[in-house]
Amino acid sequence: MSRQYYQRGHLVEAEQLDDVIAVKFSFDFHTLGEEAAEAVALGSSAREQVREAGVDDETSDAFARANWRFVRPNPETREAFTAGEEIPGTEATGNVIRRSNGRIGIATDALTVQLQPIFSEEEARREIESVGLTIVNKLRFAENLYEVRATASHDALEASVALHNNDHFVFAEPSFIEHVPARFRPAGARYAQQWQWRNAGTGGGTPDADVHIESAWDRTFGAGIRVAVIDNGFDTEHPDLAPGVDPLSGFFDDTAADTVFVPGTSGMPDKDHGTFCAGMVGARHNNGAGGTGAAPECSLMLLACLKDQVGTQTTLARAVAYAAVPSTEVPGIAPDRGADILVSSLGPDGADWDLTSALDLALEFAATNGRQGKGLAIFWAASNGKNADVTKDEVVSHPDVIAVVRSNNQDREDNAARGPEVELIAPGVKVFSTKSGGGYGTSTGTSFAAPCAAGCAALALSVNPHLTRDQLREVMHESADKIGGPQVHYDAAGHNDDYGFGRVNASRAVALADGMTP
Repeated sequence: MSRQYYQRGHLVEAEQLDDVIAVKFSFDFHTLGEEAAEAVALGSSAREQVREAGVDDETSDAFARANWRFVRPNPETREAFTAGEEIPGTEATGNVIRRSNGRIGIATDALTVQLQPIFSEEEARREIESVGLTIVNKLRFAENLYEVRATASHDALEASVALHNNDHFVFAEPSFIEHVPARFRPAGARYAQQWQWRNAGTGGGTPDADVHIESAWDRTFGAGIRVAVIDNGFDTEHPDLAPGVDPLSGFFDDTAADTVFVPGTSGMPDKDHGTFCAGMVGARHNNGAGGTGAAPECSLMLLACLKDQVGTQTTLARAVAYAAVPSTEVPGIAPDRGADILVSSLGPDGADWDLTSALDLALEFAATNGRQGKGLAIFWAASNGKNADVTKDEVVSHPDVIAVVRSNNQDREDNAARGPEVELIAPGVKVFSTKSGGGYGTSTGTSFAAPCAAGCAALALSVNPHLTRDQLREVMHESADKIGGPQVHYDAAGHNDDYGFGRVNASRAVALADGMTP
């Protein structure tokens, strides 16, 4: 069935999977099993049907971890779903939508809307209610921006189309529940040392094919810099992380119908991927534990969201805005308590990822308003996948995002996205860092190149904290090493589509930042 909706001002054509609905159970699916769950849902599993529609098992499994199941409803369930009635044993339901890039999203009644700036808050609320929308949450990173539910429409897509020609609204976009995985590829071998910091040529590596960080550490360990890491979860009690966890860390809890921000680390989801990324940025040093991060004295603002790799870009947008200006979620927090640098490694591999207006606004807000107007540098892992077109990933291609790809221990790019928006390359193949449960290990992915680069940027900013976001970005570009060998061509601006402006060089970045006039 053909469907339409609007996103960032454009009419988007999509396909609704026939005779399939998505159901989120109100009980722990894993404890009751498939048959009990299907009985409660009053339908049968549609896993094979969504597989035939191009949904891989990894995506289906991710939705299952979040208690969502794709089902073929029986007539009674279909009737209740169509009428908008509550289905016993379920917490939420939605249509299954395949978008133009092939990615699957669940369309519930949730939208993000923005009204014209001429309206006061009271007027905006009245206007929202007058068109049959129910306000869930006011988002504070843009004017008149709200999370709402379309109680008078069949689903968010129908409401998006209906509101597009309403001049009182800037936009009305569906808040798709989507699979937002981590960008890594598992690696089995354990390296005895962190070659990303000092590559002596062992293990088939090339000597000095690293970020040249030891001489930077002679100058700084990143003290005074707060780095926000946005991921699915963290082991906040890991001995190499716990001493550096910032008190403004927190997580977005989506166990209830509406997602809420929970300050602090009590109850925060614990995930290997986020723990590894946090260790790359700021694992502590000189404590007798397993390793060190790029900036071992920085403060780690750990922000967990989409704990099962399933959720909306609006939740991700809220995390980005909170990192820059924490009062967007917790009113009253002083404006100087936001992050100095942000890094995230969330996103699908294969590069195709469409950007919503909510996340677009949050990235612009953070880049402009972070650090009390000096701007927040935002590092994001580009997609894994050989020669994936980075421009198809509208998140990492955003003009306020620094896209990072991965290099191996021979100073060569390693099967990641490419294109004009790639800005930096950093070690990300079989790198060594922290793992959940207090352990350590190696892993591979652009996921780990991005926090490597962000940690090195934290070192540079620590020696000159008055630099603007744009100046720090310039420092990271100009200090990077032009690697890849004589066959790799960098253009007149010093850029290559595979290597960006080059491999991060922490020592040169610190020296360049130290001598730059704010």
